[in-house]
Amino acid sequence: MTYSSRRDALKLLAGGALAAGGVAALATPALAQEFVVTNNYQNFKRGKIDGLHPERRILNITWEDMGRIKMRAADLVTNYPSLREGMIVDCNYFDHIDVMIAKKSPQTDAQAKALMDKGAQLTGIPGAREPIRMWSMSGMVTKVTPENGGLWIINASNGKPEEPSPNSGEVITMPQVQTAAGKQALATLKPGDVVNTVWTHQTAIAVKIIR
Repeated sequence: MTYSSRRDALKLLAGGALAAGGVAALATPALAQEFVVTNNYQNFKRGKIDGLHPERRILNITWEDMGRIKMRAADLVTNYPSLREGMIVDCNYFDHIDVMIAKKSPQTDAQAKALMDKGAQLTGIPGAREPIRMWSMSGMVTKVTPENGGLWIINASNGKPEEPSPNSGEVITMPQVQTAAGKQALATLKPGDVVNTVWTHQTAIAVKIIR
């Protein structure tokens, strides 16, 4: 599935509430030393390039059937210097993948940092050298729907580093939880729990110019 901006324009007066909530560690099994992104999470879509940021290898694409997303171009996208705004392209890419969903604690704070420092590895894709980068967000759960991978949290302080950071106290609709471990973790959460989450960036691994 495809995700663009995940921000809901809803703000709550929740400063004091963020200090409360459970702190017992409930982490997905993805807390191993290395998180591997498998091929079953690949997506294939056609869209139009409407923005490029070469200094960060960023690619903004508007899909023909959905909205606009911002992706990183992995080192596998060897034709990135040839891409131009307005081009129609076919993309192989990975959407946001849940790497960690855990109740907040000093242990899971450290685990989240270690995961982001290391990045995720691709499997079964020849030539991939650079890890897929990650981002994190923590805060208090306001709503959870395990049956369809839904999670809403009140942002505590952090967010995607290359987008305008959401305000502390803003309710954020997180990307859909896709992994089996993540869905299992969701089933144990309830509103009021304070959680750490880690996700991969949306990442393109192949971009074919159509016209």
